[in-house]
Amino acid sequence: MRGKYTVGILIAILLTAIGASFYFIMQFFEDNPNQPQQPTSFTEGIIIDMQDTSVLVISGLSVDDAKIMSVEEALEAGKDAIWFSLAMDQRSRLKLHDEVRVGYTTLNESYPAKGTARTIEKLNE
Repeated sequence: MRGKYTVGILIAILLTAIGASFYFIMQFFEDNPNQPQQPTSFTEGIIIDMQDTSVLVISGLSVDDAKIMSVEEALEAGKDAIWFSLAMDQRSRLKLHDEVRVGYTTLNESYPAKGTARTIEKLNE
């Protein structure tokens, strides 16, 4: 009788440990800031300037206008201007004056604003 009781307690402890482990693993993946997050907002515009791992996207301009404007002129003429940080694989697919749609979660409130692109896709390819 004592052996059955011990086995029952060991099984209960084992099941509790497995359940707790599963719970904590799920919490880690939900709260981990390195996990890809779905974008909550989107903007469309033209890439006006490019640096190592970031691009300046300005909305409200046509591609033809953007090609003849300097960065300063584009900042004055455009509606929204945002510097987006990109991953290297995102950056390698883009070039100056591409029309893009960028998904992001948050922006730094400055002008031009700053944020991290979660998704970026070329328009009119």
